[in-house]
Amino acid sequence: MSSRPSRLRLFLRFMLYAFLAIFAVLVLLAQCNWMPMRTPDTEWLAKLQAAGQSLTPVFLNVASPTDRTIHAVSVASSDTLPLVVCVHGSPGAADAYLTYLADTTLTRQARLVAIDRPGFGYTSGFGQPESSLAAQSKAVQAIVKQLSPHRKVILVGHSMGGPVICRFAMDYPEMVAGLVIVAGSIDPTQEEHPWWQTAVNIPPVSWITPKPLWTSNAEIIPLEQELTAMLPMWPRIMCPVRVLHATDDRLVPVENAEFARRMLTNSSDLKVDILPDGNHFILWNHHAVVQDAVLDLLKNKENL
Repeated sequence: MSSRPSRLRLFLRFMLYAFLAIFAVLVLLAQCNWMPMRTPDTEWLAKLQAAGQSLTPVFLNVASPTDRTIHAVSVASSDTLPLVVCVHGSPGAADAYLTYLADTTLTRQARLVAIDRPGFGYTSGFGQPESSLAAQSKAVQAIVKQLSPHRKVILVGHSMGGPVICRFAMDYPEMVAGLVIVAGSIDPTQEEHPWWQTAVNIPPVSWITPKPLWTSNAEIIPLEQELTAMLPMWPRIMCPVRVLHATDDRLVPVENAEFARRMLTNSSDLKVDILPDGNHFILWNHHAVVQDAVLDLLKNKENL
């Protein structure tokens, strides 16, 4: 009769040790940059060539006023072409725009640069979130000042990159020739706060969450407050703006596009394109639509 409790105790002990071992492995993987979600500089050339781009990428590491060294990848056939700055979402990195840097239709008409936002990619402080959109804007400015100090630029922002480029246009309107907001999270009233946001942000769950995912969560939690603070600043955006959104976007509701329509009353040329499908990932599954929006802005030579 005594053997059954003994076996149960052994089984429970085994299960406890197995759980602790699995948990320890997950912690180790998380701390060793498991799922880094970024492409090393050494791999860019081969990937661009595989996508049909013959130009060689140039890598930048530029100091910014935020005490971060901002990493970016640029492809250009000539320094005299206008600059298009690409800002990724959350989580993400510069490689979110790899197909755009490989797009020869674009690189014939513009220099393209994709930025690793603070906390992501190979910008210094990987895994250290930057919740301030003003600081994110300064990070973008550091790259713009390096590559295009005397000419206005076009900015493309996907998801979290949307509010970043909008804040840039508010802070530095004299530097902006146009914006392309792709599925942008710009309306504070559309920011939801699911229960798991808090869970991911505290131990022990935070210990086993890959750094890019934890960083993403940590910058999204205060986003509503950041967007609310931007509400009085929308009249500062006077440049042409293209807004792209899909009706079936379940991560960033299409109401964000209608918010843009209401707020961008001072834009000199506003076009809002609501796509019937494509969900939140129209940056990739509707490449031609995004490409057309950029090319449309590039037509305005006087503004570049």
